[in-house]
Amino acid sequence: MRRPGWQFLLGAALGAGLLWLSLRGADFPRLWDTLVHADYWLLAPACAVTLAAFYVRAVRWGVLLRAVKPIPNGSLFSATMIGYAANNLLPARLGEFVRAWAIGRQEKISRSAAFATVVVERVVDVFALLFFFALMLLVHPFSERVRRSGWVVLALNLMLLGALLAAERRPDKMASFGEWLARGAPPRLRPRLRVILGNFVGGLSVLRQGPAIAWVALHSLVLYLLTIGVIQVCLAAFDFQVPWYTSTLLLVAISLGITVAPTPGYVGAVQVASVWGLSLLGVDRSRAFSYSLFYHVSQFVPITAVGLWYLARQGLTLRDVAGAAGGGVKEST
Repeated sequence: MRRPGWQFLLGAALGAGLLWLSLRGADFPRLWDTLVHADYWLLAPACAVTLAAFYVRAVRWGVLLRAVKPIPNGSLFSATMIGYAANNLLPARLGEFVRAWAIGRQEKISRSAAFATVVVERVVDVFALLFFFALMLLVHPFSERVRRSGWVVLALNLMLLGALLAAERRPDKMASFGEWLARGAPPRLRPRLRVILGNFVGGLSVLRQGPAIAWVALHSLVLYLLTIGVIQVCLAAFDFQVPWYTSTLLLVAISLGITVAPTPGYVGAVQVASVWGLSLLGVDRSRAFSYSLFYHVSQFVPITAVGLWYLARQGLTLRDVAGAAGGGVKEST
């Protein structure tokens, strides 16, 4: 089994650096006082809504997977939670590969086709976040630099979507690309590469289905409204005087933060993104950092606990998952 040691160390170093950045200049007595006086009764509903959001995420994934195979919601939720628990405990966002591995193992489908739908899902998520970011541009006076960055991200995402559409609509080009890759691989790996690429393109076929895309958009709206609800519940645990749109602003800030800096367990990434987002609204660093810890617990604890519970039900361990992730998305024989 390949051990992701260096990736973990690199991610941990990045997380430590981000923690230091988010705490630099903080008033620690004020930070502690804010934590002590938070309303911890709100942690339970925040965790419950988090799990509800992930159930919607799993159902949305099922819509994308219909082109491969109709899959029960229970299996989808199980694989989703296992994958995101792995994201919390393993480096370099390996949970994305784990999720494809888990659903392939449970439902006997191609792992590379499943991973293709994960890629499409990530593109959908970025478009959803850009939608909410556009709303924020209408109500909050961001700097011109932030506005330009938003347009750059949008352009890059449009390019990725165009590449995926081209891959799905021009299988002949993808076949040529696959042959080019195969020529550079050892002879024993060439048949596997051709199969993986073919299955990957097959998993993109959902991009042809208008009704499926509409359902994905609807599920995405519900998913992100629930996520905004979690953030709002966590904000309610603190006595912050902030605008009504704060939870939406934090959704964009934290989502971009954990995407750009995939630290183990998102430690540091959540903190620096929360501190930055709340600083735009006049919340000082010490109180913002306290909020980030509360919100982080509402995400990390239920996701990790449920994911590990599903692993145990299937007779698997995190070591098994790490092995699957370390080997990437492999086709079953």
